[in-house]
Amino acid sequence: MLADPKPVAAIVTEYRQNSHADVIVGRMLEGYDFDGRARPDLRVASLYTDQVPATDWSRALAKKHSVPIYESIEGAISLGSERVAVDGVVIIGEHGSYATNAVGQQMYPRRQFFEQVTDAFEKGGRVVPVFNDKHLAYNWSDAKWMYDRSLELMIPFMAGSSLPLTWRRPPLQIHMGTRMSEAV
Repeated sequence: MLADPKPVAAIVTEYRQNSHADVIVGRMLEGYDFDGRARPDLRVASLYTDQVPATDWSRALAKKHSVPIYESIEGAISLGSERVAVDGVVIIGEHGSYATNAVGQQMYPRRQFFEQVTDAFEKGGRVVPVFNDKHLAYNWSDAKWMYDRSLELMIPFMAGSSLPLTWRRPPLQIHMGTRMSEAV
């Protein structure tokens, strides 16, 4: 592990047991094996939670790990200063009570979060890498806007999901030499 782990801001819709925030931010706070021995070279420097349900874990974990919780995304990125004070941002827009659109998709505020992040970058005069959990947005225009904005500001930008790496139930067993025609 590095002597000084990189500080990151965690921007989440909600943080409760087994939520995406718990799975991702929890590993940064508690370690990969939850006993603190195996840790990423990252340090959660701040937290912003959009919603705080009765089942919230963010407050207790933030207190346990001395992580300040900010009322705004800009505050979490600047750590209350006038500059970008973190070396990375993790956006987790999954879970919570949000409206659904005409085709039943939950309208998580991923674009709104990213827009506030980029506004903080412009105000603070610096960009840092951003990881966006899951896909970018529930609609093409928001996803395209996020992509274009990352190019405009030259933000190292990554999105992805841990789902392909989860346990398979029932376990999928593919024997050596098996010919496959497709995989999802």
